[in-house]
Amino acid sequence: MPSHKIHMAIAKEVNNVLKLDLDSVMLGSIMPDLCIGRNHTVSHYQNGKLGVEGTANPDLFIKKHKKDLKNPVMMGYLIHILTDKFYNTYAFNNWFIYDKDGNDAGIHFKHCDKLLSPKKVKYYKQREFGLYDKWLLNHGYVPKFKDFKCLDNVINIEVAKYNKEDLKNYIIEANNDIEKLSVFDKFKIYNFKLTTKRELDKQYKLCIDYILDYVNFSK
Repeated sequence: MPSHKIHMAIAKEVNNVLKLDLDSVMLGSIMPDLCIGRNHTVSHYQNGKLGVEGTANPDLFIKKHKKDLKNPVMMGYLIHILTDKFYNTYAFNNWFIYDKDGNDAGIHFKHCDKLLSPKKVKYYKQREFGLYDKWLLNHGYVPKFKDFKCLDNVINIEVAKYNKEDLKNYIIEANNDIEKLSVFDKFKIYNFKLTTKRELDKQYKLCIDYILDYVNFSK
């Protein structure tokens, strides 16, 4: 799945159109990963299957929570699920090598293919998204939370319960990540192994369009 700064940056871009409370949308955009127990299969409405068929399922979320989307935190939750579905589908279709049973067997690097353990395959996927995460952070795409009022919009749902003190600490840490940035961070070089910065920029924009299309269709 994409890293949290990718989630928050995309939530911000989507909210430029939706015009909801930005703090609440950003918080919601990372909450499926922060629920008590961290059962991601359940909190992301996955169906448990392998590869693309097992990605986060926004249709199941809408079936349960369409009425809750007036809450900007819940809209952020949907944005998270849509972002995961988009990026994981992209990664599964473009980076992964599978065996005859559909299990992860290797990965397509830029200049060669390698057979690797599922653990290593996941590592390289997360590494690629993690580098782009850092690029977005270092170039100002991730805004700070203004305050903690967004916590008032947090609700427990059937698949995800929350400790608000933990969420508050997460907000503090996220803001600290931005406050620690220096002018030199903009000049860092990123060694992408599976794709290119230009391709990830393209996917970033396509993901925003995908989310806006889905949200408008679901109204």
